[in-house]
Amino acid sequence: MENVIPRRREDPRARWLLVGVLVAAALLAFGARGLLAARLVQARAMALLKAGKPAEALDEADLRLSHQPDDPHLRNVAVAAAGAHVDLLLEEKRDPADVAAWLESQLKRRPYLRPALAPRLKQLREMGGAGEGGAPPTQPGR
Repeated sequence: MENVIPRRREDPRARWLLVGVLVAAALLAFGARGLLAARLVQARAMALLKAGKPAEALDEADLRLSHQPDDPHLRNVAVAAAGAHVDLLLEEKRDPADVAAWLESQLKRRPYLRPALAPRLKQLREMGGAGEGGAPPTQPGR
């Protein structure tokens, strides 16, 4: 007598279930990668902000926001960085009209900042007694 092991017939549903699970795992991994990248950028921007480099923190957050504009965490970091940069410029005794011009250019370039920082722009304009003039300062040391 031969030792014959009977072959089981594979169920096609099991094969499709396995394919579905693999596809779902790949999509989940791809989605998690994007989320992790955004959190990494957020952490770098926060570190720059804490190190007293708000302009660099704003640039770091903005780079990722240009690809993922709906991220509220990065938007909050960018708003905090822009506000901190305004504070730094004012601490350096910059003319409020110049600071207002810088902030206005940032609000045009980065519209996601407008809801949070438009009142600050109005305040700066009132402090400077001017509206649109002045050369916008770009970096804290310049």
